[in-house]
Formats: sequence, C-alpha cells, structure tokens
Amino acid sequence: MFVVENTSANRSYTSFVLLFSLLLCAIAAAYGAYALRGLHADGAFHLLSLATGEKFLFWETPRNASYLLHQWATILAMKLGIDDLVVLARIHGLTMLMTPIVLIALSYLVLPKEYKHLFIFPMFYYLAGVMAGAFSAIGEAQLAGSYFWLLFFTILFFRTGLFNNIFVFALVLPIFVIHETFVLMAPLLALAGLYRLLRSKTASDRLYFVALTALLIAVTAVVLSFILIPKSEYYESRSLSYFSTITSLAFIRSYGYYNPPAILGLIAGAILLVGVYVTRRGFVKAQRVLWMIIALAAALAALSPLIAERALSAKLQFDARSYGPILIPPLVFLMAVASLRATQTKAYIESGFVAGVVLALALGQVGWNVAATNEWRHYIASFRGLLDNHRGLLSHEQALAELTPEAQRQFVNMSWGWTYPTMSVILAEQGKVQTIIENPDWGEDAWEPFDPKTLSDELRNSPRLDFSTYLSTLAEQQEGSAESAGPTKPDSAESTDTPAATPQN
Repeated sequence: MFVVENTSANRSYTSFVLLFSLLLCAIAAAYGAYALRGLHADGAFHLLSLATGEKFLFWETPRNASYLLHQWATILAMKLGIDDLVVLARIHGLTMLMTPIVLIALSYLVLPKEYKHLFIFPMFYYLAGVMAGAFSAIGEAQLAGSYFWLLFFTILFFRTGLFNNIFVFALVLPIFVIHETFVLMAPLLALAGLYRLLRSKTASDRLYFVALTALLIAVTAVVLSFILIPKSEYYESRSLSYFSTITSLAFIRSYGYYNPPAILGLIAGAILLVGVYVTRRGFVKAQRVLWMIIALAAALAALSPLIAERALSAKLQFDARSYGPILIPPLVFLMAVASLRATQTKAYIESGFVAGVVLALALGQVGWNVAATNEWRHYIASFRGLLDNHRGLLSHEQALAELTPEAQRQFVNMSWGWTYPTMSVILAEQGKVQTIIENPDWGEDAWEPFDPKTLSDELRNSPRLDFSTYLSTLAEQQEGSAESAGPTKPDSAESTDTPAATPQN
C-alpha cells in the first residue's frame, strides 16, 4: 500500500529544498516569537494564566496534550526564576511556533533512507496548511497534524522489538487528548497499523499490531465522542465552528479580507498535481509556464501585505488554524496512489520541477509571514505607546481616538476582541501596571478573562505584577466619576451605581 521500491541513489535537489524550506520556516517562527506574536488571540490569555497560576492551563480536555506541549517551556522558565512577562511571552510563543516544525523534522528522521522522498508530504502539509494559519501561534490543530506525520511514519516503518513496541504505544497515547481534528487522522493511523498487521510474519508481531490497531480505533471513537457528546454548550459551539469555518472556506476570504498563504498553498498543490502529467509527458515548456505561475503567485503572496491592506487579516489566520489537518487525508490518499508507481513517483518528487515549486511556495509563505510580523510589531508599538502615555483605565474608544486613521485600522485588525486588558498587563514595563485598556462593549454576555475595574485575587497576588499605580489612579477616576455624576441627577440614587468613566454603558 505505502511501500515503494528501492532505487539507485540520486542527487535529490528536492531533499535539499525541503530541508532548507524547513529552516526558513524555523527562522520565521523565531522572528515571530521575538515579536511577541504568540500573544495573538487566545495566546495572551494562556500566558497570563500560566504566569499568575504558575501551573499548566488545561482549558479543554480534548486538547490537554497540546497544552502540555505548548506550555512546558514557559512553566520550566518560571521555575528557573524568569519573571519578566515579555520574556515569558517570547518563550511561550517560540514553543508554540516551533513545536510543529520540530515534529515535522522528526518525521524526516524516522523515514528510512530509501523513503526520504516521502518527506514532501509532511512538508507540503506544513507549507500549505500550517502556514495558512501560522500567524496565530496558539493553533493546537496545527501541532496535532504535525504529530500525526511523526506517528504515521513511525508506525509504517519502525522495526518491531520490545523497546520499540512500547515506545510506539507511548507515542499513540497523547492523541486521545491532543485535538478533535484527530477524528480525521486517527483512522489513517489505524489503516497504517492494519497494513503492518497484514505484513507481519510472526505471531508476536501479529498480536502486537492487532492491539495497536485496536488502540487507534479506540482513539477515533473517543475523539468522535468529544464532538458528538460535548461536555457543554460552549464546547459544542466551538467544536462545530472549527469545521464549519473550514468547509465554508471562510478562512480564505471573509470580513472583506483575504488569506494569501491559504490561496498560495492551494495553487501550489494544483501545480504539483498538474506537474505529474506534464513531467511524465516531457512537456518542458509547460513546466516553465507552471514555474512562472507559482513564482508569480509566491511573489504576490509575499508582497501582498505591503501593497494591499486587505491581504493581511489576523482573524482569517486564526480561522485557518484547523485547516492543516483537513489536508492530511487527501495527502495520505495521494501517497497510497503514488506507491502504485513507486519508481516514477520517486523520480518526480526528486525532480528539479518539484524542487522549484516547493522553493517558491516556501519563499512566498515565509515572505508573507515576515511582512505580517512586521505589521504586528507596529501594533505592539502602538499598544505600548498608549500604555506609557496614560494612567488608570482607558476605554477602547479613547484609545482609538488617539491614533491616526491608519494606526486605528491596524490596531483593530491586529487586535483580538477581548484581549485588551490582558495585553495591557502583559506589556506593562517590568510588570508595573499603570494603564489598562478596556475591551469593546460586546454586550452583557461577552466573556473576558478578568474585570479591569476590580481585578481578580489571582492577579492582585501575583508576585510578577504590581498594580499599585493602576489601582490608585483607578480609585481617583471612580471617585471623580461619582462626584461628576452626583449633581447631575440628585434625585436618582441609581445614577451613581454605574461609573461615568465607563463609556460602553
């Protein structure tokens, strides 16, 4: 099913390009972590919870293994005495962004020498899938998909033995609670286990692979139960929205914005498929045309944030965080079909045509990523400027009013609806909080991690944070609001219940 024939060793330009592309992605991830991109969306809430609770945050059971892989380095850093929230934010962001890359790299290492060309499949998953949503480092599904490739290749190619058998079982256990998108991937792992079972030659191996396949089927059932029998209405709406966002293609274009990395990945995939026929027929001119198309598409994707404001949306990248795993079933299917023509497949993958397409894809994705990170740095600078120039509680409307129209657009585009107070605390100089920017008014039912007017005991008692300046200024603001509101309606006792400093009300 998945086995290819051995061929004589040839110089593989594609292998070099794939590993070089992975290195470029790692450099872009490191830059993103340094620029604090790990704070986007839920990342800010997770970091502040880790810093104040000083323990792992297991927010949703189906993702506990992802949380562990995302948070271990931050927890370790705090245990080693690192208290600066900005430094912790960089460690947290680097861990989230680099973990999928490390898992993809490990999938290359577990491939036997004669099968190294199959590395193009996990790399295409990363370049076309993960990079379509990599701006939001918090994407647990991206990590889950990368873990799949490591586990998939391990099951297909590992040599049986007591230690190896136990090790593979241990690798399987985390996927029970790594992400709900494993409902798409666990059956593929079960098929890989079944494939090894059918090829087993000893009774002990057959018994082992029966148990392994049964375990993988159990994973499928458990993950499916998380979706079909949610623990709460909150989780039900979340789990369904992940898939509906992808199937509706809303992550490609929505809110008037576009997601160039997602579009570029689809173009590259189509060109690689068409290239199979073109290369087999020896149509050199057609290959050159396809190269020109992917090169142009990659250049436009990389430069798009600089030439079109609608080409950079952090929200669309967040919506694409579960897109990568959906690419995995068709990629595995293509791998299975390609194994029927193993020699031709290997020659095609190692051809200069494929190397050129992959390199263009990687450069386009990394280029967009770097441009988006630069935009994020400007957003962080604007946020810090507002914090430095004020004291006490600052409404969202007041904050926007102080920015230029261009800075306002950027501020809103890069922000996440309920993270303004959280970001205000994390970005405070040396943990000395003097200003908190309020969230926009999303209604009474809107969720936010803490109320900036009262603060939680966990925040107040955190040794990493000092709210003395903020609280004293806040008290003055509330006192001034009460005094100014009192004479306005002296006959109404209710008029002083809501501080006038709260513009949302």
